[in-house]
Amino acid sequence: MEARIIAISNQKGGVGKTTTTLNVGACLADIGKKVLFIDLDPQANLTTGIGIDPNNVDISIYDVLLNAKKGIKRAIVQTNYKNLDIVRGHINLSSAEIEMVPLYGREFVLKKAVEKIINEYDFILIDCPPSLSLLTVNGLITAKELIIPVQAHHFSLDGLEKLLDVVTIIKEEMNEELQLAGVFLTLVDTRTSVFQQVWGKLKNNQRISDKVLKTFIRVNIKLVEAANEGIPIIYYNSTCHGAIAYRELTKEILERGKIWHNQVVETSKR
Repeated sequence: MEARIIAISNQKGGVGKTTTTLNVGACLADIGKKVLFIDLDPQANLTTGIGIDPNNVDISIYDVLLNAKKGIKRAIVQTNYKNLDIVRGHINLSSAEIEMVPLYGREFVLKKAVEKIINEYDFILIDCPPSLSLLTVNGLITAKELIIPVQAHHFSLDGLEKLLDVVTIIKEEMNEELQLAGVFLTLVDTRTSVFQQVWGKLKNNQRISDKVLKTFIRVNIKLVEAANEGIPIIYYNSTCHGAIAYRELTKEILERGKIWHNQVVETSKR
């Protein structure tokens, strides 16, 4: 069975994109799913977040994108956690945009690489950079599902429509399988009215109203501490709000996947 390939993306930085990739992946691995991380962000925070030094990497996603002969299998390494592998990020990705320009089919390089290992995992999670760049386009063309974390702040909604426009273009012209799997709020402070206001705007947005997930991630210092230590939150502090929320978010993503799969099956029967 093919892996569920999920891109986690938002062109705005600091919204919990990498934290979500890391902790949803860890929750999936913890319940027995075989998971592969792909760190597509030049900051390599996902690599650091799982306890790996990105400066001490022999083959990274940069090499996979720029040198097809190396192949993605050679770039995959095991993490310290069962069922959890990673294709590591590297600062060299910051120049990959320019270096990929002369490549034929440059938007599909990652997709072609991932196709070679798609049956070896249950989930492949792609941490996209905080920009609408060629790297992000590669991630969205490779993925079959997209999850968008949105900070509970009015400014965070400004770029959401643009991202949705880009997703529509990619779906229509390059990847018809891409589905918006969910939008959810991060860095929530329930003591303020901003949370309810932003939540309301998301629920009233006709483009995504049925995609807004029930789970939200509250501001939690333990999530910051865990990331600094290079440990997923469920292994750093399994009882804190962050760990509980990410387990709930993972369950919701799994349920959404079942619904989406059933809809695809029903459509194919018609």
